[in-house]
Amino acid sequence: MSGDHGGEFTSVDTAAYKSPMLNWSPLSKLFLIISLLVLDVASKNVWMSVFTGVVGLTLFMYGSLLRPPKVLMYLFLYAQLMIIISAILFMIVTPGATVATAKIGITIHFTDAGVNLATLIYARATVALLLLYSFAVSTPVPHLAEALRKIYVPDVFVEMMVLIYRYTFLLMETAESMHLAAECKFGYSNHRRSMGTTAKLAAGVFMRALDTAEKGEVALQCRNYRGEFKSLSTVGRKNKAATALCAVIVIAGAAFFIMLRYGVVL
Repeated sequence: MSGDHGGEFTSVDTAAYKSPMLNWSPLSKLFLIISLLVLDVASKNVWMSVFTGVVGLTLFMYGSLLRPPKVLMYLFLYAQLMIIISAILFMIVTPGATVATAKIGITIHFTDAGVNLATLIYARATVALLLLYSFAVSTPVPHLAEALRKIYVPDVFVEMMVLIYRYTFLLMETAESMHLAAECKFGYSNHRRSMGTTAKLAAGVFMRALDTAEKGEVALQCRNYRGEFKSLSTVGRKNKAATALCAVIVIAGAAFFIMLRYGVVL
């Protein structure tokens, strides 16, 4: 992911404000995602992951208007690489009857139990990414904060989340500018100089973060900040049909989970 990383991550926020799911109740979306994640993890049948994966992919593509932010796609590919490597390791180390072997200097045995476990782990992890991405491209952070307040998450955690989110982009922009300045001064011309430049860059970003935090605190006090960001209520704009749809999906998922659990289907 070369280029302006701050702009890439800002594109996720921009996509959320343009999403057709923007006016869905954030609490309903949060409940839907958490419920599907719990059902997926609780089930030992890969078909539950298929069900939740289809829902997650549909919501992700619909929420992003079939144009998901590039940064999320890059992160998805990186995550897939790590998931696949982990799944292969589980196939190797899990005991069971050997179903295949591979020779790479040494003989590696793949077991039936290992293949089943690896498949389940891969499906669960991929589904979790799709569900979380569908929430990310349709729910701006202020809406998430609104939902967290409704479920009585302590205000201090909600406000810290909002502040960290807002200032992260400033720090990323600062780091990009410092990195560009170092490149213009040949700070990465060789390995030794690159190590020194990276250390100085890290120290510079840390000091700039402290300075930004101090200035931010003064700015908040000047605006009569009392530990809570006030925002206009958007309850009246929430789509009740979308809330009902979220409830229907959760009920359908729970019913499918029970049927799989007791062997009614598959």
